[in-house]
Amino acid sequence: MSQPEARLGREIQKACKARGCFVFKVHGGPTMMVGLPDQIMCYRGRFVAMEVKMPTGKTTKIQERRIAEIKAAGGHAFVVRSVEDAMDALDDVDAFLRGELPASAESA
Repeated sequence: MSQPEARLGREIQKACKARGCFVFKVHGGPTMMVGLPDQIMCYRGRFVAMEVKMPTGKTTKIQERRIAEIKAAGGHAFVVRSVEDAMDALDDVDAFLRGELPASAESA
């Protein structure tokens, strides 16, 4: 991960923790599943994953597949490009929990 993306990831993690998330950074390695989102968290009892990208960054096909698998299993998964995006994603989870947003309406 590039330095700016790592910095953004730390800022997102800090903001999510302040919002009540248990969150950890996934560090890739030879024993880690390929394509897992960068940030894994539990928020209000829900599984949430966030793939952190810089504004011009693109997800890989395997990252897109993992995001789809998480959603298919009933979790929430997002690609976020700023702290604001991450907070919007948590707002989407809140709306889902209130019954105002179907899981399929979440942003990728």
